[in-house]
Amino acid sequence: MNKRVLGLLLFLTPIPSFLLALVVGQVVIPLNQIVHPSGLYSIIIYKIRLPTIVTAILVGVSLSISGAIMQHLLRNPIVDPYISGTASGGALGAVLSYFLFSYLTIPFLQPLMAFLFSLVSTGLTILIGKRGGIYGLVVGGVVVSYIFTSIYTILLTILEEKDPQIPPLLFWLLGEVSVVGWGQVMPLVIMTFALVSLSLFYSKTIDLVSISDEISYAHGVNPQAFRLFWLVFISLVVSYEVSLVGVIGFVGILIPHLVRKMVGGNMRDLTIYSSVLGASLMLIGNVISHAAFGTLIPVTPIIALMASPVLISLLVRLNDGQRVEG
Repeated sequence: MNKRVLGLLLFLTPIPSFLLALVVGQVVIPLNQIVHPSGLYSIIIYKIRLPTIVTAILVGVSLSISGAIMQHLLRNPIVDPYISGTASGGALGAVLSYFLFSYLTIPFLQPLMAFLFSLVSTGLTILIGKRGGIYGLVVGGVVVSYIFTSIYTILLTILEEKDPQIPPLLFWLLGEVSVVGWGQVMPLVIMTFALVSLSLFYSKTIDLVSISDEISYAHGVNPQAFRLFWLVFISLVVSYEVSLVGVIGFVGILIPHLVRKMVGGNMRDLTIYSSVLGASLMLIGNVISHAAFGTLIPVTPIIALMASPVLISLLVRLNDGQRVEG
């Protein structure tokens, strides 16, 4: 299929996903109430459904682009904020803020703690896996994720008995895009807009660094400083998301891989098309999460089931490529 036609089709995918997410949920909204909402339906749409949909879109966009950037800069097609341990670090920081400072009302304390621990977890993953090639980072990320997940599981088990208002363990482990207020959405709008804008602005530089450090130096780019900037910025965005919706995985691996297969692998195309496809995936995943089973299901298992065939195929192909090189 022609690349332009395929690109246009990708751009159209969020429209039916958005409409489906607006209508379907724990309460089904009649179509006539979508156009002219009134009474209880008006409250559901404007105060619950729309902020939740916008959050799902922003999470899908930012996780997809973050995964594409990390894969480029770390030259590893199977790394993303979930695999790298960034999200688990953010979850630990957020939970730790409840554990240590629940008696304080400091603005943005929880996202700040999540950000700091996201940086720690990402740095540990890179230190553990930097000499292990493609699979080194994956193994490092799994190890760090298990450590951080074990710690915040223990903390949450203790906290849940003391404070029932704390989000439950499944929220942090497997993600849940549920009731999110507009006040919490606005910082995510700003961060996602900045992420998309910077990714487009630096797309050629990201492509350059993904090819070779030597070539980057020759063009006046310090690749290590450039990577550090992006890892810090991605940790900031992902940690805030984790504080809102818990840990959501596999979006950052699945979406960039699909975009590379369909329209190509340069960073500009990845940024544009990963945004629309990531938003669609999160909207569909959230509809299934809220409406398909008669009860609320975490988002990550749903997306994992969608992503697993693609991820297995990618791992097999990478393994075959390494055998050929060997």
